[in-house]
Amino acid sequence: MENLTMKYIRNTLAPVLMIASLSCIAVQPAAAQEKVVIFQAFQSIQYLPLYVAMDEGLFTKRGLDVKKVTAGSGAQGVAAVIGGHADFSLQYPMTAVLANIKGASLVNVALVVSGVPVWMVAPKDSPINDISDVKNQTFSSATLPSTGTYLLQNLLKERGLTDVKLVTVAIGTEISPVTAHRADIAALYQPQVEQALFNGYKIVYDFAKQYDGVFAFSTIDTLKSTVEKRPEMVQKFVSAIAEAESMMQKSPDIAYRVAGAEFTSLDKKVVQSAVKRMLDQKIYSATPTISKQAFQAGLDLQVSIGNIKPGQVTWEDAVDNRFADQASNH
Repeated sequence: MENLTMKYIRNTLAPVLMIASLSCIAVQPAAAQEKVVIFQAFQSIQYLPLYVAMDEGLFTKRGLDVKKVTAGSGAQGVAAVIGGHADFSLQYPMTAVLANIKGASLVNVALVVSGVPVWMVAPKDSPINDISDVKNQTFSSATLPSTGTYLLQNLLKERGLTDVKLVTVAIGTEISPVTAHRADIAALYQPQVEQALFNGYKIVYDFAKQYDGVFAFSTIDTLKSTVEKRPEMVQKFVSAIAEAESMMQKSPDIAYRVAGAEFTSLDKKVVQSAVKRMLDQKIYSATPTISKQAFQAGLDLQVSIGNIKPGQVTWEDAVDNRFADQASNH
């Protein structure tokens, strides 16, 4: 039988020890989040999967503290990765490929924009309703290097339209020469497309429809050494992107809400219309895996304009799908 002394000790000290134990647990610091930096070429509605991953806490729940920095151009983003100022960059994948040709060691690990988000618009009363109607007209497009302008130049070349003129302006202002009657057609990205449509313009050519979601337009790249030294971090990052992409496809309202929060200066109707069009036309990738066909479409464009020589670059060397495939399978 338990003696009175032992019973007193047990009844008195047990609650105290339990409280002390719980206090120790309470003051234990949370596991430190691993810091990750990604440079994006621009703050762009095209990059919405990244913003969804950040705003919905998809990186945080995987133990990553992700900082987003706007570089101002794809080349600057890639340079930040090469220089060790960023772990990842997000832009046109051929920017990383071109850097590799010059001696860098980068690899593309996740697809974000899987279609071509470029549409050509003209005033509603214009006689031009399709590219086949073009003759002696002037086009407005973004100053090179711009993938949209490269695509436009390639299209004009393929169609044999040598009697047209091209005016290039700062990206985001491509509609200005048309409104000033210095150009007849503008090649636009979103959300400028929806803004133009709301102001009475019409779409006369649709690169999104031409490529139908099979064009690696924007990808996330990193150094090959990062893949080798920090594979778990890369996997967590790509898995968060994969979850964001899946979330956008299944729950467009989340995409609309995050886009509205990221682009508060834009009319909500414009934002929602832009996101809806890009979802409907397969601009936002459904998974982060970079298919050979999608990569080749972008590579073929660079070969056609002379930036890359035939056979100089291969999908196998430029893409590492291990992390994207793993993320897509879970």
